[in-house]
Amino acid sequence: YGDSTTAGVTSSGGRNVISKENEMTYLQQMLQEKYGPDIRIENHGSPGAQVSELINAKESWEQRMAQSDASIILINYGINDARVFSGKNHSHGAESPQDFNRILTGLVKTAKAHGKQVVLQQPNPLCGRAEQWNVWPYVYQINAVAREQQVPVVRQYELIKQQKTWNSQMSPDCIHPTKDLYQLKAQQTFALLSHDFDAVFKSTH
Repeated sequence: YGDSTTAGVTSSGGRNVISKENEMTYLQQMLQEKYGPDIRIENHGSPGAQVSELINAKESWEQRMAQSDASIILINYGINDARVFSGKNHSHGAESPQDFNRILTGLVKTAKAHGKQVVLQQPNPLCGRAEQWNVWPYVYQINAVAREQQVPVVRQYELIKQQKTWNSQMSPDCIHPTKDLYQLKAQQTFALLSHDFDAVFKSTH
């Protein structure tokens, strides 16, 4: 579950398009290569989404988790949450970092109550004008929720920032990764999943 960076949006020629060369596609390929063809990822990325969409949807998060046959739930939000909150007039639905923490905590607790393993993902960093949205306080809250709820977190923001030329791997809009950065994100998520949940994947056969 996540936003456009989960769905796989890239910006090309001034237009945003959902690319098949996205993190979840690459991640499924990596997991299938290691654990076999039965591994399946359902991509519930929604462009423009904030984390609150999961609790405001017609189908409640409780229902989704009760009906889902997924073993592991990946959650990746923060960019749109920061974008909306950074607006001068806090529009309806704006979430402070504290609101974000509260909502994310509830989502994790509900998923765990339905027997799911939960993995949080930091958003990728932003560049250019998008930097002013200030996504870091939301990254901080993701880390805090991961600690409090004892779930792992893929430190995409921090790991990507360590790459000296990371912003050259961003789309021209400075919000969405290119396919190369999506592949790097997939490698980082794969490294955590295969390390922490090796037994879960091996039991899916």
